[in-house]
Amino acid sequence: MDDAGEIHAFAASLRREGSSVWSAASNVFSASMSREDGGGGDDEEALRWAALEKLPTYDRARTAVLAMPEGELREVNVQKLGPQERHALLQRLAWVGDDHQRFLSKFKDRVDRVGIELPKIEVRYENLNVDAEAYVGSRGLPTVLNTYANVLEGLANALHIIPSKKKKISILNNVSGIIKPHRMTLLLGPPGSGKTSLLLALAGTLPSDLKTTGTITYNGHTMNEFEARRSAAYVSQHDVHMGELTVRETVKFSAKCQGIGHRYDLLVELSRREKEANIIPDPETDVYLKAAATGEQKADVVTNHILKVLGLDVCADTIVGNNMLRGISGGQKKRVTTAEMLVTPGRALFMDEISTGLDSSTTFQIVNSIRQTIHIVGGTAVIALLQPAPETFELFDDIILLSDGQLVYNGPREHVLEFFESVGFKCPQRKGVADFLQEVTSRKDQRQYWMHGDEAYQYVPVKELAEAFQSFHVGLALRNELAVPFDKNMSHPAALKTSKYGASMKELLKANIDREILLMKRNSFVYIFKATQVVASTLGSFGILIFMLLGGFLLSRENVKKWWIWGYWISPLMYAQNAISVNEFLGASWNKTIPGFTEPLGKLILESRGLFPEAKWYWIGVGALFGYVLLFNILYTVCLTFLNSFDSNKPTISEETLKIKQANLTGEVVEASSRGRTASNSVTSRNTVDDEAASNHATVNSSPTRKGMVLPFVPLSITFEDIRYSVDMPEARRVLTALMGVSGAGKTTLMDVLAGRKTSGYIEGNITISGYPKKQETFARVSGYCEQNDIHSPNVTVYESLAFSAWLRLPADVDYSTRKMFIDEVMELVELLPLKDALVGLPGVSGLSTEQRKRLTIAVELVANPSIIFMDEPTSGLDARAAAIVMRAIRNTVDTGRTVVCTIHQPSIDIFESFDELFLMKRGGEEIYVGVNKIKDGYNPSTWMLEVTSAVQEQITGISFSEAYKNSELYRRNKNLIKELSTPPEGSSDLSFPTEYSQNFLTQCFACLWKQSMSYWRNPPYTAVKYFYTTVIALLFGTMFWGIGGKRHSQQDLFNAMGSMYASVIFMGVQNSGAVQPVVSVERSVFYRERAAHMYSALPYALGQFGDVTETFDDNGMRISDFIESFFGYHHDFLWVVAVVVVSFPLLFALLFGLSLKLFNFQRR
Repeated sequence: MDDAGEIHAFAASLRREGSSVWSAASNVFSASMSREDGGGGDDEEALRWAALEKLPTYDRARTAVLAMPEGELREVNVQKLGPQERHALLQRLAWVGDDHQRFLSKFKDRVDRVGIELPKIEVRYENLNVDAEAYVGSRGLPTVLNTYANVLEGLANALHIIPSKKKKISILNNVSGIIKPHRMTLLLGPPGSGKTSLLLALAGTLPSDLKTTGTITYNGHTMNEFEARRSAAYVSQHDVHMGELTVRETVKFSAKCQGIGHRYDLLVELSRREKEANIIPDPETDVYLKAAATGEQKADVVTNHILKVLGLDVCADTIVGNNMLRGISGGQKKRVTTAEMLVTPGRALFMDEISTGLDSSTTFQIVNSIRQTIHIVGGTAVIALLQPAPETFELFDDIILLSDGQLVYNGPREHVLEFFESVGFKCPQRKGVADFLQEVTSRKDQRQYWMHGDEAYQYVPVKELAEAFQSFHVGLALRNELAVPFDKNMSHPAALKTSKYGASMKELLKANIDREILLMKRNSFVYIFKATQVVASTLGSFGILIFMLLGGFLLSRENVKKWWIWGYWISPLMYAQNAISVNEFLGASWNKTIPGFTEPLGKLILESRGLFPEAKWYWIGVGALFGYVLLFNILYTVCLTFLNSFDSNKPTISEETLKIKQANLTGEVVEASSRGRTASNSVTSRNTVDDEAASNHATVNSSPTRKGMVLPFVPLSITFEDIRYSVDMPEARRVLTALMGVSGAGKTTLMDVLAGRKTSGYIEGNITISGYPKKQETFARVSGYCEQNDIHSPNVTVYESLAFSAWLRLPADVDYSTRKMFIDEVMELVELLPLKDALVGLPGVSGLSTEQRKRLTIAVELVANPSIIFMDEPTSGLDARAAAIVMRAIRNTVDTGRTVVCTIHQPSIDIFESFDELFLMKRGGEEIYVGVNKIKDGYNPSTWMLEVTSAVQEQITGISFSEAYKNSELYRRNKNLIKELSTPPEGSSDLSFPTEYSQNFLTQCFACLWKQSMSYWRNPPYTAVKYFYTTVIALLFGTMFWGIGGKRHSQQDLFNAMGSMYASVIFMGVQNSGAVQPVVSVERSVFYRERAAHMYSALPYALGQFGDVTETFDDNGMRISDFIESFFGYHHDFLWVVAVVVVSFPLLFALLFGLSLKLFNFQRR
């Protein structure tokens, strides 16, 4: 077969597999070629390559020379590997992840030798506007009344009766720019600037309820000309995974579903051209490309590569975990989210806050790996980072700076400081450029960067900065480039995807079935009850109820009203009941006659119950059921494809916050808040700067005064020695300690042990509180723990969350006014006052953003007035300014005499220097350093420290830092300090309280009832729908059973009446019990956090949840009461016992619920 025939056969096979966008591979790549001689190698390998040269192109693309473990060279078909060959292949390909840059360089050299041009994507956005419409203030809270009001208002607005009361909120305002291939673009901006919305818009995944104008093009093509979701990959800032799957299984599933893209096409064309040019390819890259593009192991190969690049190979077989199941660390979970998208064949990457929870060294390594891919292979990448270290910032080529939805800068990194100096602002020495860029547009922080000391400063609003950029030389060049449209003919055919899915329907079905089988094996107990979760849907229960009522079982066909008879004929249960009844009663055992009747007994029974007596109804019923199975699965698939979830990300915004947002754009004057707050809640004139606002941008360690707190407390110290992982460390009072280490070093585990949050495993060693052995019952009262995962009740406001925590954790002698004053002080400390009435919401679904949720987590613990505070990554998910605010609050807390221990990943220089002590760990849980930090000038301390103590550097230098520390004078000094602090001071007493909880039992009940009532009232998907469901059910029963309850003519009439009672009790009870399960599951993880903090006992939480029968039949003269007693066994005199039992069951269930909460803990940590 000649080459043309081979290519034709190859193209046809690809069309059959649905994986190609080209009609012939020869038309895909550029025609330039170079003819070279192949490389050397030993004689055996040369002979095998010579044999490969003789194969047709199609077969050559699937055949590789594989080195077996015993040294044998074997020619293998990559698509049909045995277990031993597959293991040898994956072992040989391990180098690809170890040396990512070398692999990319080899690959690029290989395609360049034969003149193949790789696909590239240039993304342009012009005059892009994104607007949202939302209710402002209390009207935006999703209460039951607001929900009904919104529905009625929406109907009236659609009929043009009244105008909508929603207010327009601008998210992105007329932004334009270019994102070029071969260049790394960093997206910066303070929270709320529109970074996520811009990334979603560029990736084609913006929610449909947002109004978008302007144009976005890929290589000159608009979004409707190709499939943007497959051509690009969006990495979300929210880590949403199945906690029961391992890291490898999660990433592999993503690789299976998203396919191989154009890799196969490239491989075949590459093989054809190398054959024509007599080029022997590099064997290592050749076997990787073939393994990643063909055969069953292609998903494994790509998965292993990405896991190695992202440093996830050390936890590849560890479950991901969730709030209830301890798995990998938060930083590793963030990398899993990134890995899921990096395995895609998309050429454009849009990555949102991928460094949250990562240490600065790991962030640098990951961004550097992405940079190598972009620069060498020619991809396109936009990455939004919150706190990039200076060395990470230097990896980027271009910068996009957003603020309040306006584009302040878009251009080369080298010119960004020049632009701001042109408008009067200069970045200070020892200040990260990224931190400067995020603060210079803020009204509170801008003044400190004003460079013209001889001129009076006035606030320069965002709008003026954006206009200044348009006249800056970078902005002029950008505008001129946008004026020239991209030539579509220059777009590579493989750059943009036109098919909706990356794999065939067969492959997608197999991948999903395999995953579900795996989950069922891993959670067999849970999956037994999985059907209950499906039925728990309100609308599903509603449909089942109608089908049950009209299926002929509760209400016979003759008694169905004519306006409901259509429901009888469409009910699947009708066909099921007729089929199974005909099959039974037309059988031989019922084919007998009784005296007085000529027809068989079975037929009489069928007719008496209103069923069809013909045998054909068996096959009619079976056929109808199969048809309904097919129909329902089709409808289910269509709904999953086209319908959005009920909840949407619409956080509540107050009117005051909206005014401030608009004023920041224009510099207008806004009157001070009615609450009397100054800088944090009001906007000052452009010509005057409030002193408090000016002081807010001071660094965390430069405050000349130390601010106390409203409530007093007892200062305590904590020591722990020889804890698991060979960790020991002293903690004195009034000390702020930084606990650092690479992701997965065991920082969170250590925090869990110290705070007493571990629920499994064994803990060895000694922990003392001010010299006395730690008792968890009392320690929980005086300590606070800010967990890495921000767990809060979603349906309460920020203020209500803090009020609930303070109510149950502060001493009972603290009155309401003092408690409220303390809450306001804490909210001002962490800048939560503008969000006071905002709904918390669910992470990644609704409510607060990541950084706002993190500040709430800290505030919830601060309002408890603890003596010792543990904070697990309190600055993760925050930008540099928000991190400085949080650290300033923590510093103020320490200055009052408290002991605070923080794990921290990416501190800037000034934040790092605010710590008093450093505790450094390496992977494996071993300590490296404890003591006062001494860092060389000019380095970012955290990055430098983690780089020089990495496992790779330990191998290079031959130094074990943990052993070096244990042999140091500092280690011996710390041991002596532990011994000193472990001895109780004279005259001191052990920590004790008169009661187990701060509040009495009745107050706990009131507090839990208050919070739960607010949670349910603000949960319309549950409460409002339940009210609606009950009302509709009442109407259904009224119309279906109209007049039937008064009939006493036959036994069937009684069956109909009892059927209505049976259905109403069963379905209303089952529906309400089922619908509440998702609500309780969300609150369960919150309950575990609050119970661990000793806020309340389990029982108060459980309590906070919570005719005439003497007539006769006309047909046989039998009394109704006698029939009920003889047929059902019901005795009328027994009614009072039934009433007592019915009332007792809810009380029993509430008691069991409380006892279960107290005795069982399903949160595995």
